[in-house]
Amino acid sequence: MAEKARLWATVDRIVRDHEGKDHAVLVLDNGQQLVLPVEALPPGAQPQQVVTVEFRIDPEETSRRAGQVEQLQQQLFGEVERE
Repeated sequence: MAEKARLWATVDRIVRDHEGKDHAVLVLDNGQQLVLPVEALPPGAQPQQVVTVEFRIDPEETSRRAGQVEQLQQQLFGEVERE
């Protein structure tokens, strides 16, 4: 399994945007804030609870998105040089 980066964050509050969608404001240990759709939180997460945030590289999604970018570049600029 690939290495993953892990952070801890406190659920500070839940806010509603101008479109009526709810977002969770998380505060990391270094004071930075991360705003996520509430659906990204574990079920039952509430303000003042600490959650674990994990990041992993997704090779399949990376490849898929690179293909999309390449298609757009070809549409806009014609043939694109590959590295």
